[in-house]
Amino acid sequence: MWSVGCIFAEMLGRKPLFPGKDYIHQLKLIMEVLGTQPESALQFVSSSKARAWIMSLPPKPKVLLKDLFLQASPSACDLLAKMLVFDPAGRISVGDALKHPYLSSLHDPQLEPISQQPFAQDQQEQSATEEQLRRMVYDEVALMAAAAASPAAGELSHAAEATPRVSS
Repeated sequence: MWSVGCIFAEMLGRKPLFPGKDYIHQLKLIMEVLGTQPESALQFVSSSKARAWIMSLPPKPKVLLKDLFLQASPSACDLLAKMLVFDPAGRISVGDALKHPYLSSLHDPQLEPISQQPFAQDQQEQSATEEQLRRMVYDEVALMAAAAASPAAGELSHAAEATPRVSS
Protein backbone atom coordinates (compact mmCIF):
# COMPACT_ATOMS: atom_id res chain seq x y z
CA MET A 1 0.00 0.00 0.00
CA TRP A 2 2.99 2.29 0.48
CA SER A 3 3.71 2.28 -3.25
CA VAL A 4 0.07 2.86 -4.10
CA GLY A 5 0.07 5.78 -1.66
CA CYS A 6 3.16 7.27 -3.30
CA ILE A 7 1.56 6.97 -6.74
CA PHE A 8 -1.70 8.44 -5.42
CA ALA A 9 0.26 11.36 -3.89
CA GLU A 10 1.97 11.94 -7.22
CA MET A 11 -1.41 12.00 -8.95
CA LEU A 12 -2.78 14.49 -6.42
CA GLY A 13 0.28 16.75 -6.45
CA ARG A 14 1.40 16.22 -10.04
CA LYS A 15 4.94 15.48 -8.82
CA PRO A 16 6.68 12.84 -6.69
CA LEU A 17 6.14 13.29 -2.96
CA PHE A 18 9.48 11.73 -1.93
CA PRO A 19 11.92 12.36 -4.84
CA GLY A 20 15.01 11.23 -2.98
CA LYS A 21 18.42 11.29 -4.61
CA ASP A 22 19.35 8.15 -2.64
CA TYR A 23 17.81 6.10 0.18
CA ILE A 24 19.19 8.38 2.91
CA HIS A 25 17.77 11.50 1.26
CA GLN A 26 14.49 9.73 0.62
CA LEU A 27 14.14 8.69 4.27
CA LYS A 28 14.78 12.29 5.32
CA LEU A 29 12.04 13.47 2.93
CA ILE A 30 9.65 10.85 4.30
CA MET A 31 10.31 12.00 7.86
CA GLU A 32 9.74 15.63 6.83
CA VAL A 33 6.21 14.69 5.75
CA LEU A 34 5.30 11.92 8.20
CA GLY A 35 7.13 13.43 11.13
CA THR A 36 9.44 11.77 13.59
CA GLN A 37 8.40 8.19 14.14
CA PRO A 38 8.14 6.65 17.59
CA GLU A 39 10.44 3.71 18.25
CA SER A 40 7.42 1.39 18.25
CA ALA A 41 6.79 2.27 14.59
CA LEU A 42 10.32 1.20 13.67
CA GLN A 43 10.20 -2.39 14.89
CA PHE A 44 9.75 -3.66 11.33
CA VAL A 45 13.16 -2.18 10.37
CA SER A 46 15.41 -5.23 10.63
CA SER A 47 18.71 -3.37 10.91
CA SER A 48 19.41 -2.00 14.38
CA LYS A 49 21.84 0.50 12.81
CA ALA A 50 19.13 1.78 10.46
CA ARG A 51 16.66 2.10 13.37
CA ALA A 52 19.26 4.01 15.40
CA TRP A 53 19.97 6.33 12.45
CA ILE A 54 16.26 7.07 11.96
CA MET A 55 15.90 7.75 15.69
CA SER A 56 18.89 10.12 15.54
CA LEU A 57 17.18 12.40 13.01
CA PRO A 58 16.06 15.77 14.38
CA PRO A 59 12.45 15.78 15.57
CA LYS A 60 9.96 16.80 12.90
CA PRO A 61 6.23 17.42 13.24
CA LYS A 62 3.83 15.57 10.96
CA VAL A 63 2.68 17.66 7.99
CA LEU A 64 -1.06 17.70 7.35
CA LEU A 65 -1.66 16.31 3.89
CA LYS A 66 -4.40 18.87 3.29
CA ASP A 67 -1.66 21.50 3.51
CA LEU A 68 0.44 19.70 0.87
CA PHE A 69 -2.45 18.91 -1.46
CA LEU A 70 -4.57 22.05 -1.42
CA GLN A 71 -6.78 20.92 -4.32
CA ALA A 72 -7.43 17.44 -2.89
CA SER A 73 -10.66 16.60 -1.11
CA PRO A 74 -10.60 15.78 2.61
CA SER A 75 -11.55 12.22 1.68
CA ALA A 76 -8.56 11.90 -0.69
CA CYS A 77 -6.22 13.23 2.00
CA ASP A 78 -7.68 10.80 4.53
CA LEU A 79 -7.13 7.81 2.24
CA LEU A 80 -3.60 8.99 1.43
CA ALA A 81 -2.79 9.39 5.13
CA LYS A 82 -3.91 5.80 5.75
CA MET A 83 -1.71 4.54 2.90
CA LEU A 84 1.37 6.50 3.94
CA VAL A 85 1.81 5.10 7.43
CA PHE A 86 5.50 4.38 8.01
CA ASP A 87 4.94 1.09 9.87
CA PRO A 88 3.48 -1.42 7.39
CA ALA A 89 1.39 -3.01 10.15
CA GLY A 90 -0.46 0.27 10.61
CA ARG A 91 -1.28 0.88 6.94
CA ILE A 92 -4.72 0.47 5.47
CA SER A 93 -5.30 -2.90 3.79
CA VAL A 94 -6.20 -3.19 0.12
CA GLY A 95 -9.70 -4.35 1.03
CA ASP A 96 -10.25 -1.45 3.41
CA ALA A 97 -8.81 1.02 0.89
CA LEU A 98 -11.31 -0.19 -1.71
CA LYS A 99 -14.12 0.39 0.81
CA HIS A 100 -12.88 3.90 1.67
CA PRO A 101 -15.39 6.69 0.91
CA TYR A 102 -12.99 8.27 -1.59
CA LEU A 103 -13.25 5.17 -3.80
CA SER A 104 -16.93 4.45 -3.14
CA SER A 105 -18.07 5.56 -6.59
CA LEU A 106 -15.48 3.30 -8.22
CA HIS A 107 -15.73 0.19 -6.05
CA ASP A 108 -18.23 -2.58 -6.74
CA PRO A 109 -17.62 -5.67 -4.59
CA GLN A 110 -19.71 -7.77 -6.97
CA LEU A 111 -17.29 -7.06 -9.82
CA GLU A 112 -14.15 -7.40 -7.68
CA PRO A 113 -14.10 -10.83 -6.08
CA ILE A 114 -11.35 -11.58 -3.60
CA SER A 115 -9.19 -14.56 -4.46
CA GLN A 116 -9.46 -17.46 -2.05
CA GLN A 117 -5.87 -18.50 -2.78
CA PRO A 118 -2.63 -16.57 -3.18
CA PHE A 119 -1.39 -15.76 -6.65
CA ALA A 120 1.00 -18.40 -7.94
CA GLN A 121 3.03 -17.96 -11.09
CA ASP A 122 3.62 -21.30 -12.77
CA GLN A 123 6.95 -22.44 -14.19
CA GLN A 124 5.81 -21.82 -17.77
CA GLU A 125 5.13 -18.14 -17.04
CA GLN A 126 8.45 -17.71 -15.23
CA SER A 127 10.46 -18.93 -18.22
CA ALA A 128 8.25 -17.49 -20.97
CA THR A 129 9.63 -15.14 -23.59
CA GLU A 130 8.22 -11.65 -24.02
CA GLU A 131 6.18 -12.81 -27.02
CA GLN A 132 4.79 -15.77 -25.05
CA LEU A 133 3.82 -13.46 -22.17
CA ARG A 134 2.08 -11.11 -24.62
CA ARG A 135 0.15 -14.06 -26.01
CA MET A 136 -0.82 -15.25 -22.51
CA VAL A 137 -2.12 -11.79 -21.63
CA TYR A 138 -4.04 -11.61 -24.91
CA ASP A 139 -5.57 -15.05 -24.32
CA GLU A 140 -6.54 -14.12 -20.77
CA VAL A 141 -8.20 -10.89 -21.92
CA ALA A 142 -10.05 -12.83 -24.63
CA LEU A 143 -11.34 -15.28 -21.99
CA MET A 144 -12.48 -12.38 -19.79
CA ALA A 145 -14.22 -10.71 -22.74
CA ALA A 146 -16.00 -13.96 -23.57
CA ALA A 147 -17.06 -14.37 -19.95
CA ALA A 148 -18.40 -10.83 -19.86
CA ALA A 149 -20.33 -11.37 -23.10
CA SER A 150 -21.95 -14.60 -21.98
CA PRO A 151 -22.01 -16.06 -18.46
CA ALA A 152 -22.02 -19.57 -19.96
CA ALA A 153 -18.93 -18.74 -22.04
CA GLY A 154 -17.08 -17.76 -18.90
CA GLU A 155 -17.39 -21.21 -17.40
CA LEU A 156 -14.03 -22.92 -17.70
CA SER A 157 -13.57 -26.58 -16.98
CA HIS A 158 -10.75 -27.64 -14.70
CA ALA A 159 -9.09 -29.23 -17.73
CA ALA A 160 -9.18 -25.95 -19.65
CA GLU A 161 -7.72 -24.05 -16.68
CA ALA A 162 -4.85 -26.52 -16.43
CA THR A 163 -4.10 -26.53 -20.14
CA PRO A 164 -1.21 -24.22 -21.10
CA ARG A 165 -2.35 -21.53 -23.52
CA VAL A 166 1.05 -20.89 -25.08
CA SER A 167 3.27 -23.48 -26.65
CA SER A 168 7.02 -23.41 -26.16
